[in-house]
Amino acid sequence: MPKTTRFSGSRFRLQTLLCVALTALALALTNSASANPSEPIGTWYLNGNNYRISLSIGAGGAPNTYVGTLTNENGGAETVDNIAWNDGAHRLRFRRVGPAFWQWYNTGVQDGVMVGRFSHSGTLSAQPALSEYRYHATGWNSTYFDQALTPRVFELVINTTYRGRLRIDASPEGGVGFSGRLKVYSTTTGRSAGEELEYDVQVTQWDGTNLKFTRRGPAFTQLYNGVASGRSVSGTFTHNGAGAYPWSGTRAEVLTYGYGMSKGPAGRQQWQDRTRRQLAHLMMADNPLPGLPAVTTVAVNQPPISSAALPSERDDDPARWAQNYTRTELRLTYTFPADAYGKTPSARIVHVQLAVPTTIPPPGGKYPAVLAVNGHGGSAWKMLNPDDAHWYGDSFARRGFVVMAVDISHRPLGDRQAPYMGAPLYGDTTTGDDSLHGNDVHPSIKALGFDSDWEEDGERAWDAMRALDYLLFRPNVDTARVLVTGLSMGGEITTIVGGLDSRLAMSIPTGFSPDLGVMIYNGNHPCWQWLYGDVREYVDTADFYALTAPRPLIVQTGKVDHTFSAFSSPFAADKQVARRARTAYGGETANFLHYLHYDGHRYHVGDVNPTHATEADVRIPEVIAPTAVWSPDWSSDARTRSRQCTLFQCVAFFLRQR
Repeated sequence: MPKTTRFSGSRFRLQTLLCVALTALALALTNSASANPSEPIGTWYLNGNNYRISLSIGAGGAPNTYVGTLTNENGGAETVDNIAWNDGAHRLRFRRVGPAFWQWYNTGVQDGVMVGRFSHSGTLSAQPALSEYRYHATGWNSTYFDQALTPRVFELVINTTYRGRLRIDASPEGGVGFSGRLKVYSTTTGRSAGEELEYDVQVTQWDGTNLKFTRRGPAFTQLYNGVASGRSVSGTFTHNGAGAYPWSGTRAEVLTYGYGMSKGPAGRQQWQDRTRRQLAHLMMADNPLPGLPAVTTVAVNQPPISSAALPSERDDDPARWAQNYTRTELRLTYTFPADAYGKTPSARIVHVQLAVPTTIPPPGGKYPAVLAVNGHGGSAWKMLNPDDAHWYGDSFARRGFVVMAVDISHRPLGDRQAPYMGAPLYGDTTTGDDSLHGNDVHPSIKALGFDSDWEEDGERAWDAMRALDYLLFRPNVDTARVLVTGLSMGGEITTIVGGLDSRLAMSIPTGFSPDLGVMIYNGNHPCWQWLYGDVREYVDTADFYALTAPRPLIVQTGKVDHTFSAFSSPFAADKQVARRARTAYGGETANFLHYLHYDGHRYHVGDVNPTHATEADVRIPEVIAPTAVWSPDWSSDARTRSRQCTLFQCVAFFLRQR
């Protein structure tokens, strides 16, 4: 029978208290009011249940009073009043008076980012009960973010046909002027089939309002002129000297690290601290620290899962490495403190499989460890199954790692829908990813009578970090040598957790390195998207990689992975994302590896390959940046070379540096 204990007695109590203390220390800036420089004054661009408004707040005539103006998405002016700011709690409240309706907003502000709820009534103008705040709003303060001209990103529509993203940053290494890049992600009719390579562009003017740049291709030259106003930009361009074609766009990636010039170690750390707080605010309801968990031992000291037929592409030489480990299945049950609305969310269960080596530990008596997260259709159990596509948990366990395999999955169907917003975000997945082995649907974090304030990826990342808590305070784990890895959706959560949680020594995301602009038009499963805002308005994949720097990062992708791109050379997008991310590593580029293997959407090690003998070792691109001015050809160059190490040898090298 399963045995449940409160994680409190003797050693377990001490470990958990230390665990919570370390989590609080690692994420102190997230929860510290003193580290939140926000204020209400400025121009806010808000998304309220997919309706856009602009809110400008200024100081009133008396101390601690404020006045404001509001513009709706059609450009119409509306009244805003009852503006109240709680500086200690960083809460902003106000009332919107629209034509025949009233909305009351109750929001939290973190480093220029607003997240909260609002009510809507056509009959009641007075402030309603908290239960009436049924709608969600997110937004950002341009006065806070636009103190410098760069980095700046715009989501574009070019000539009413092409969707793209324009990135402007400082010139590399302190050069004069600005650098620019333009990536067309899709067409309005052909979706991601219209993807193009990313072009470097020549920015000839940018002063925060006026923008001019040139894009050159093998057979064309395009000159763009535009004017930025608020969160928008628009203008015309010529093609080979002719025409006046329209283009327009809106702000995107407002939290971005950028790509043009390294901020240096101190500037990078400042950006990372702030961005982790902002993302916790947007995705995780400020990452609340739970109470002590109740631990249910479902099964203890179980033998490894036996093999019937190893996957043909499993290239980690399993015949050489015996399954010298035992498995323990656990359920960690957490409860939450009340939030700003006075709600007490329900309990959260984190289901894990823990693999512990039976071999003699390294000197010092402690093993390296890995936090393993599954992809779609996977589970903690499958990551320790040698015959499953998620075999990487078993592979690490065979090599003497303590493996904490944690279930991540999907919400129930009713939890994937914001109130009064129509159909759920997705409806194809109605059960968990592996219900047979305990990875059932994961109900959202919410209180009775309310929907969730969390994004789904925020819940998955939070689950993984709670499993990391448990892992770090096991007495046989070397806390300086703990990494995170996962495939597909697991690679997605690896990318997020590796960036948000600095306790991890390194990250190995696999089968996840997309341009989010391509992914949203490529028919990908949308569980990565946010319900209450657009993740692409705040960050892209390279920004999560920048949060990991300077810790080692091995990004593993296949040259042909149509999961994320229909492009004729799908590896190109991965190389472009990697190029943007390397800037955050500055002089530590050796800590960033792009493992570009021959295969598709699979995990690889590069040891002994049953089907591709020449694909030994970690393979990295030969060309990682333009070799000719304005040419994008480097990103479709598929040539690779050996890094002279398998994945495990690379991991051992990086962990020795800890």
